[in-house]
Amino acid sequence: MEGYLKKWVNFMYQWQNRYFILHEDSLIYCQSKGTPKKGQVHLSICSIRSVPKDPQRIVINYGMSEMHLRASSVQEKQKWLDALLSAQQRFTSKSQNKLLVQRKKNPFYFIEGAPELDLKRIHTTLTQFWVMQAQLEEQISLNNTQRISQLIQELKHTTTACAQELDEEYNKLIEISKKLQEKLRETNDQNPPDHDDLYEEEFVPTEQFMSFKMDEDEFYSINNELYDDRQLVRRLSSKKMSVAGVSPLFQVLEQLRIPQPIKYKNLINNEAFKDMIIGIDETREQLPAFKDPNESIKFVSLLKDMIGKDLTKIAFPVTFNEPLSMLQNLCENLEYSEILDQADSFSNSCERLAYVMVFAASGLSATINRVKKPFNPILGETFEFSCPKFKYISEQVSHHPPISVGYAENEHFEFLSDNNVTTSFWGKSITVTPLGWVNIKLKKYQDQIAFQRCKSSFKNLIMGPQYLDHYGEMKFKNEVTGDTGTLKLIEGSSEASYELKGFVKDKQGTQYCTIQGKWNSEIGITVAGMTKVIWVRNVLPQKCDQQYFFTRFALQLNHLNRQLLKTLPPTDSRLRPDQRALENSNIDFAAIEKTRLEQKQRLARKELHEQKKDHVPKWFLQRNGKFSFGQEYWKVKETPEFQTQAFDIF
Repeated sequence: MEGYLKKWVNFMYQWQNRYFILHEDSLIYCQSKGTPKKGQVHLSICSIRSVPKDPQRIVINYGMSEMHLRASSVQEKQKWLDALLSAQQRFTSKSQNKLLVQRKKNPFYFIEGAPELDLKRIHTTLTQFWVMQAQLEEQISLNNTQRISQLIQELKHTTTACAQELDEEYNKLIEISKKLQEKLRETNDQNPPDHDDLYEEEFVPTEQFMSFKMDEDEFYSINNELYDDRQLVRRLSSKKMSVAGVSPLFQVLEQLRIPQPIKYKNLINNEAFKDMIIGIDETREQLPAFKDPNESIKFVSLLKDMIGKDLTKIAFPVTFNEPLSMLQNLCENLEYSEILDQADSFSNSCERLAYVMVFAASGLSATINRVKKPFNPILGETFEFSCPKFKYISEQVSHHPPISVGYAENEHFEFLSDNNVTTSFWGKSITVTPLGWVNIKLKKYQDQIAFQRCKSSFKNLIMGPQYLDHYGEMKFKNEVTGDTGTLKLIEGSSEASYELKGFVKDKQGTQYCTIQGKWNSEIGITVAGMTKVIWVRNVLPQKCDQQYFFTRFALQLNHLNRQLLKTLPPTDSRLRPDQRALENSNIDFAAIEKTRLEQKQRLARKELHEQKKDHVPKWFLQRNGKFSFGQEYWKVKETPEFQTQAFDIF
């Protein structure tokens, strides 16, 4: 049996279509029909149940995690449920035979002197653990408290034994991995590896004991009844089990050695990446290291260098930075892109413009309490970001003045923006005045809406709490319909008041609606006396004061997983070493690398000047002072030249 079901991913991706194939005792799923396998569940060690409150849902519990599936109808759900239960009952001892075959495929098996791994013993122990947990959940449903207590104790003992065994095998595998690494380096020059399948079965013990291969966007769910005891399980085995989802950096990089030489060379021996562990999760909940929440920026030592200078040409210490680049910062404006999706659905052009204006103001909320500056991108640096809501690409197209350009699109809109600005130093504050424009196309009615961002001021440089305020007027115009709009942000005094007011007029000058609210909380529109809230700020992550006050969306922008490491160009901001070192709180090395990269950029500019050449952006076009997206990035990315012909900027 096979077909599409919706699978719960996580808070960011929610329910996503996946193509499922039921084969013997295994449930396999892919991104879509005909695409490579993303994961599979062996039903022999699972409990399968339906959800009375959600008659279209199926829950598959495979131990410490659950997979939530949803069919398009109750009838379809029942067909899948019957098929899954039937396949589970038909399970035979074939899986044990497959285990032996799988061990023979282990690349470490042929290394001279490699210790024999008792993976079968691990498989048996884990199977016992998962079966007991499934039995425990059944007993919970029967309210058998005495049996529950007994099973919990058995579960604790089994899990402890499993964790100890995994710890031993993990250490053995690390030693084997080092030996394999040495042999690969010795033989690669004479016998280049087949990079398509060398690491098809990567160093992941979960594969070896044939239990469950975790999808990179897997969703975890914990039953309330077992919360305390499962937390104990996690504490006992989190370090050991994490090996099923992560790999040392060098292991992933080795397969990039020949097809992606620039990336390999830049990362393999760089301290910022050397000890990095690469996982498969598409999202993350926090930064890898926290900063001191009481840390403050001291501008006094820089004041003499700032007076009368172009601030974009001043090299600030790395401690003045947050671990994001300006290219990533530009992407933060799209956190609430669903407002543009909604705007595209309305037939009234004034209503569409009002929603675009609310979207424009929503991006300001990400700057609250953000007192550190993003990294200035290296000339030619890029950043791409893909999620279910949109895909985005940006590039540093100019160094003096520093200009980043970003483009995003989905089925409803196109977004194009640059961050060309001028800066002014007023002794106690720095004012940033935008010169670039934001252009938004709503596809259904072919609207072309343009606006300039408001002014921003970084205040209290010397004394008092430092904060960023936004103020002034933002003018909007729909070039197709002639509708116009104005947003006025009220400047704060000691701290920003966050207030804004605005209106939309049609091409005849008749006011259609008003806009009001605060850009730190919520914004609404009022039409004919009826007010509707359009935007509400998302909740910040826990301990955000130790994470540069990043939003949940901002936390994802510098996240690097195994898939991204393989597919990103060597110019992507996630691969920038000084920024990565800062994210890991390696401040000293971040400062060293920042100086090195700035010097490397100066030498590259000098070489261009001597050759009487100008830098030409790779992905964006410039005409009459305006930028446009060349539409080539995503096409070229599918070709081998994408990696080999990239700039070596890091």
